[in-house]
Amino acid sequence: MKYKEILLASAVLWALCANCAKDKDSLKTTDWSSFKGNNLGTSASIDAGTGPKTDVAWIYEMDVPIQSSPVVYNDTLYCGTEEGLIAIEIKSLKDIWLYPTKEKVYSTPAIDSNFIYFGSWDFHFYALDRLTGQMQWVFSDTGAFSSSPVVDRSAVYTGNFSGNVYALDKYDGMMLWKYTTDYWIVSSPAIWREKLLIGSSDSYLYCLNKNTGDLIWEFKTDKDIASSPAIDSLNGYVFIGGHDSNIYCVDIESGREIWRFAAGDIVYSSPGIKGNRLFCGALDSTFYCLDTQSGEELWRFKTHGDIYSSPTIAGNIVYFLSYDMNLYALNIENGAMEYSFAIKHISNSSPAIYGEHIFFGDLSGNLYALGRPFTEF
Repeated sequence: MKYKEILLASAVLWALCANCAKDKDSLKTTDWSSFKGNNLGTSASIDAGTGPKTDVAWIYEMDVPIQSSPVVYNDTLYCGTEEGLIAIEIKSLKDIWLYPTKEKVYSTPAIDSNFIYFGSWDFHFYALDRLTGQMQWVFSDTGAFSSSPVVDRSAVYTGNFSGNVYALDKYDGMMLWKYTTDYWIVSSPAIWREKLLIGSSDSYLYCLNKNTGDLIWEFKTDKDIASSPAIDSLNGYVFIGGHDSNIYCVDIESGREIWRFAAGDIVYSSPGIKGNRLFCGALDSTFYCLDTQSGEELWRFKTHGDIYSSPTIAGNIVYFLSYDMNLYALNIENGAMEYSFAIKHISNSSPAIYGEHIFFGDLSGNLYALGRPFTEF
């Protein structure tokens, strides 16, 4: 057998073995360790998600409202509730720990290898040991923390209702810098290289130096920004929605507007992007798909309720929740519905992707895992 034929045969054998291994144990996963899945805020996963149909792996009833979105790290789900932060083992549904706070937790936590970070409406921002739930440090302020943090190198970044953007040392909680805006911050930060992007309810999208907190540029919209940015690192664009009912594309280097798209109502949802497509919902009950380069509408999908949930993308499917009490799975190419799943209450949660499963919560305290039952793995 010739050398090239040996290489070809080896490659085919390796591929067959890899496929067999995947069939045997397809729970090959990438951690979903922050709001929108990564520091760029793209909401795109390299995992498979549920695909064009789904089963219910489990529904976990907590009887306490859930406004936060879950994250999943090393087979453990973490989520904020109106009573604190919980950690649950996703295969056994075993409660690992509960950390109580004095007020609700709307912030979606962020995780690194050791700690989990989140804010609460009790005016505190916490770092816990992710395995035990023991508090490592706490940072206090005069405003509630609803913004979801991101961790980058040795710092954790967040915003709060005092209108401040904070950089904290992730090991001890010492403040590295703060930048003050003119109104509260609900938006969550995204990071690209040395730039931190975040919206404020003072109507501005801010670009700050992540190391110093110095202002690089600011971009004004016409109303509040509660939406969180998504960064297209390939083309140097940042996308965000506004209470002025627009979705914006801004040049990340200069802060110059590239385009804007007029939705039918307030855009509270945060955009997700994959390739040249942007996905975002609005309070006109409509879910939009736009071309990232031109802002041209590619398709839209009408639901029967407001859309606060931010989308999540895996494979060729985008997932989101509507106030009509359904989770939708749409084909990203044409907007065709692959399936819908009826939930028990309205939800502001944004789905987390982990392997072949998606996770989210609702306002009556249910946590959902959609995908094959874990007993099949």
